[in-house]
Amino acid sequence: MKTAKGITAETWKKISSDELHNRTFKINGKDTTLLEKVQLIKKGDNIFYISTVQNQNDGKSVIFKLIENKNNQFVFSNPTHDFPQRIVYHFVTQDSLHAWIDGQSNGRLVKQDFYYKRVK
Repeated sequence: MKTAKGITAETWKKISSDELHNRTFKINGKDTTLLEKVQLIKKGDNIFYISTVQNQNDGKSVIFKLIENKNNQFVFSNPTHDFPQRIVYHFVTQDSLHAWIDGQSNGRLVKQDFYYKRVK
């Protein structure tokens, strides 16, 4: 995804049939900065999105639970988190993804969109 500050990219790796790992990073010129690490884990009948963001939450992971999965859209929720309370991945085509985070922040609803295309 191209932004005014460079390129933002996600890479996913299958660890097992019940676990995926993600790295999100920003590329600006020759500089690459890790932004977030994600574990997507299936435990029993539940799926959890576990996010660790650089320089946030005192380095602790934040857990979001999958609450909806339909029409190629996956909604993860953590209503007790300051922001975001929801993370949504919508697979538009096989090679494009619209993701967003949303929730209440300082008393108002905020949404941030991310539009990704697969690089082969």
